[in-house]
Amino acid sequence: MIRIKQFISVLFLSTLMACGSTVSDTTEETGQQVGDAMASIDEGGGSTSGTFAYQQNIESAKRTFARLSPADIEPTLLDKLVGSVYPIQSAHAGLCSLESTFSSCASNVMTRTFSGCTIGAATVTGTVALNFTDAAVDNTCSLASVGHAVARTPAFVITGRRGATLTVSKAGTNGQVLTKGSGSTFTFSNDGIRRAFSGAATFDFTTQTTSSITVTGTSRSGRVMTGGNLRVTNNTTSVTCDFVPTNVTWVATCNCATSGSWAGTCSDGKTSSLSITGCGTATVTLGTSSTSVTFDRCFSS
Repeated sequence: MIRIKQFISVLFLSTLMACGSTVSDTTEETGQQVGDAMASIDEGGGSTSGTFAYQQNIESAKRTFARLSPADIEPTLLDKLVGSVYPIQSAHAGLCSLESTFSSCASNVMTRTFSGCTIGAATVTGTVALNFTDAAVDNTCSLASVGHAVARTPAFVITGRRGATLTVSKAGTNGQVLTKGSGSTFTFSNDGIRRAFSGAATFDFTTQTTSSITVTGTSRSGRVMTGGNLRVTNNTTSVTCDFVPTNVTWVATCNCATSGSWAGTCSDGKTSSLSITGCGTATVTLGTSSTSVTFDRCFSS
């Protein structure tokens, strides 16, 4: 009887601990927001050849859940047993990577719609819209001439099996905007993208550019980003950090830069830096805290 009571007490305490949530590592999550900006610029490429036309790699969200709330994307033992006996029941929703693509260009807009597709055991609902301002009457949705632009406006929610959520939405009017300049030069601006996670761990960040970032190169190979200012706001603490890229450079086989650095200063007096060490990896320093980061949104190809 005593052992049963002890077991119940331990189980009760474990349940209480599991129900709580913790704030994720601020240094890493600050770096993740910079990684998101780099991946978003590459999404303007649409492919490794580099034609600028935004894409959304929704599979990257699986990494976020794996880091912060892995139980939300992994099926339970019961799910696996039921799925092995009645496989049709475990296939009630399609994989987002296979089922969801951008619509054709209509009125200079392309939209990717998520209607309950899945990544792991998590479900995705919402949209990502690409709004082109190329003034083309034939609706080409392209960036052919100086001044043409495309704005990416995400509005989707990913809900895990146990209720954790990742919400990505625009916090401003336009979202992330890529504008063609002369030759192979583009500018990247962002009037507000918010990424918030609630689950076993939590974070809530907004990124925006306070001055546009210059991007040179129409393809990954040799693409360079420099200048401008990316502001990362921790909505939980209201601390902002401004990051300026220097010689942030891509290679053909990675959707994020593989070399270069970002220098940052924060509103709480701390200095920050992000030194890129490879495809999807960097060392991030925030004040006296330094950590190695693997970006959720960066992939080799």
